[in-house]
Amino acid sequence: MERKEFRELTPVDEARRLVNHIKVAPGTEYVCIGNATGRILAEDVLSGVDVPGFNRSVKDGYALRARDTYRATEPEPVTLRVTASIPAGCAGKFFVGDGEAIEISTGAPIPEGSDAVIMVEQTKQVGDDVLIYQPVHIAENIMRAGSDIMKGERVLRRNTRIGSREVGVLASIGIMEVPVKRLLVGIISTGDELVEPGKELLSGKIFDANSYAIASNIEECGAVPRMYGIVPDDEKQMEEALERAINECDIVLTSGSTSAGIGDIMYRIIEEKGETLAHGISIKPGKPVVIGMINGVPTIGLPGNPTSALSIFNEFVAPILYNSLEVAPSFKTKVQAVMGTGIRSGGREELFPVGVVRGRAYPADKTSGAITTLADADGIIEIRAHTEYIEAGSPVEVTMFGNARSPDIMFVGGQCLGVDLLEDVTGKIIRTLNMGSSAGFTAIAGGTTDIAGVNMPDAEGEYNSHVIRKMGLTDVVLVKGYKRELGLIFRPETKVGGIDDLPGLRLINRNRGSGTRAILDMELGRLAEQKGISRAELTKTIEGYNSGSKTHRSVCESIKDGRADVGFGLRAAAEEAGLAFFPVTEDEFDLVVRREVLDAPEIEVLLRTLVSEEFSERLPAGLRTYGRTGEMILSF
Repeated sequence: MERKEFRELTPVDEARRLVNHIKVAPGTEYVCIGNATGRILAEDVLSGVDVPGFNRSVKDGYALRARDTYRATEPEPVTLRVTASIPAGCAGKFFVGDGEAIEISTGAPIPEGSDAVIMVEQTKQVGDDVLIYQPVHIAENIMRAGSDIMKGERVLRRNTRIGSREVGVLASIGIMEVPVKRLLVGIISTGDELVEPGKELLSGKIFDANSYAIASNIEECGAVPRMYGIVPDDEKQMEEALERAINECDIVLTSGSTSAGIGDIMYRIIEEKGETLAHGISIKPGKPVVIGMINGVPTIGLPGNPTSALSIFNEFVAPILYNSLEVAPSFKTKVQAVMGTGIRSGGREELFPVGVVRGRAYPADKTSGAITTLADADGIIEIRAHTEYIEAGSPVEVTMFGNARSPDIMFVGGQCLGVDLLEDVTGKIIRTLNMGSSAGFTAIAGGTTDIAGVNMPDAEGEYNSHVIRKMGLTDVVLVKGYKRELGLIFRPETKVGGIDDLPGLRLINRNRGSGTRAILDMELGRLAEQKGISRAELTKTIEGYNSGSKTHRSVCESIKDGRADVGFGLRAAAEEAGLAFFPVTEDEFDLVVRREVLDAPEIEVLLRTLVSEEFSERLPAGLRTYGRTGEMILSF
């Protein structure tokens, strides 16, 4: 297929005006209230009953005539004769006469003749009589029929988004099925490389994340997603899937096959079968987006990259859904923050993914193709084309991806089960980027994290202080953490008795820049010295030495799957994975904290937890606190 270049890119403001004029009339369907959460009411809801449907007691006590209590005092109580008892749900007929009272439960119907209820705490029953110690007034502790909702009253308006409160109201007036708007949005994922989650992932394939992320977005808007599965890069199959979706849905979204590359043909199909309104928007990420109409059905081709697709959905698709449903977003989509670090722009209007931690925004961009960008980002900031640089401390407006709570603490560095435990014990949300100790130090230096988890030794066995000195880091505190047992991890049937067994085995190593890899290098250096060779010569004999796995858990997975024979990592990770372990050494896993966040309540809670008895007792096997845990080193 001949490569086709993009048309002239549509300016962002023009693209927004374009989508604001696209509106689809949704249908109506009746759904059970148990499945109605998040949907939009298609009609006003009127009550067919009074709520409550009868005069009811709001207290446990005695139903009586108020005038019989007017002389009651603590020293001289009034005595009334108890003639019956009415439990909640009772349908019997009762009558209260002069000088009488009936015992009554909360929610029970008020008997005839009674005009008040006295609380049981203000009485004392003696045999068949009750002593009344305080007067009550007419209607006291009684909820009148229809006082909550009257028959014929409008209880919910059309276009209301249904949540827990609305479901409760509907149930209270006896409605089991409710009319809601039905805006059906079809989703087609395209690409030979895609595999449905849950199926085997072969070499060169990736799981289809977009279909599920976009479907969730559609539901958050109040519409109904319909997934048409994965369509390979075949023009005929794409046409068939698109035709089916257009016949069945109000709006159709495709994911992938929208750029001008040889294998990307969705834009051409839309152009041939309908009208292309825009092909390419002058924005990053998401330039390769197609907006068109086929048989009156808005058909939008989203980029295949996950972050690009989500960003373009929020900016240009969600407004179409909200306009069509005649509702506003169900959550606060924009929040104010300040940049935690400076960022440089590329000279084009940009939707830049950021994480938001305690009102500070941090870059979360790992290129638009990285799915982890979605997990690490809370939303986007819009950078105008003329903006070349945004300084740290600058106010920014963040368009949030959803209604999720932003993290309390940003943590970058080595992966450790102890960090997971800190999150569990503190109850705080810690956004953890497991990228190794070097990345942790770099993030601290750049001001893009609160805490770095590090375990980097020098030749003398000192941990982490030497890196802070070498990098010239200022305004940081080194908090001593805990010790961790490190060693060789392998399947039980593999014979491993020490570091000298590594030659001849397939090693899965940790990533460069991780402290664990540096510790293994020190051990290999000692072994090479014993053998009278250089470490470089020794590592050439170890298959897989140049591999790099980012976490202890991924090391274990490689060994369990048979992709490697042995790895070097934590005893705790080995035991968690059911693998064998040969101890070699201990390291020190410390925390580097920026001084400016030390007084933040979330950081204070974490540091208190680090030295707590509960944390020490719950640490998994191979991890232990010691005498220096929690010690703060302020100068280096």
